[in-house]
Amino acid sequence: MKTALVTAAAALLGLVGCMSPDTGTTSPPPPGQTTGAAGAGSSTPGSSTASTSGTAPSTSTTATADPAPTAVPTAFTDINQTIDDGDLKEAVTVKRIARQLPWPEGYKASAQAYELVAVEMTWTPSKSFTIPIRRQDFSINTGSQFPNQPDTVADATLKAATWNLLPDQVATGDAVTGWVVFKVDPRNAPSMALDYARPATQVSGGGTSFPAKTFNIRLVG
Repeated sequence: MKTALVTAAAALLGLVGCMSPDTGTTSPPPPGQTTGAAGAGSSTPGSSTASTSGTAPSTSTTATADPAPTAVPTAFTDINQTIDDGDLKEAVTVKRIARQLPWPEGYKASAQAYELVAVEMTWTPSKSFTIPIRRQDFSINTGSQFPNQPDTVADATLKAATWNLLPDQVATGDAVTGWVVFKVDPRNAPSMALDYARPATQVSGGGTSFPAKTFNIRLVG
């Protein structure tokens, strides 16, 4: 197996860290992996088809005044689309999404302005190169200038509900399936796409180089 080195600067995550309650300021997320853990008395998210019922998403690009969600979703929207990176021989499959995740206590302002969206993915690392699939390289595109990148603010809630969370990165080994939560602007966005910005890479020992490339999958709209 050849080693491939990321040559592009890592994406900055400062703007998408855990928000300080009621202050509107941001701080970087805590380091380390966020793998799933079973919580007592909770149910695992089902594998049934996602919900398509209910009120259609608002087309407004401003914060809504309706009540913020308070419960972990039990209905999901199936996506089942795959990004195949033919250069590095890795793959990302988007299985389903969950919208309107609840915010923790003390985030009332954020809950009115932003939506927490969870995306369940399977990351299949390359068998030819030791190049990681990294959580920080994913974002949700709504047309907003806000970065819409992963956020750990709901991780504790989802772990307690026995949702498996993807780690910060997967470089080798078998495919891994889990959820990544994104802080999305605006709340109730009528259209969303998942962007995977694969960084530029260079095979060690002066081998082939691959330029940065962005893949995307439509999630909503």
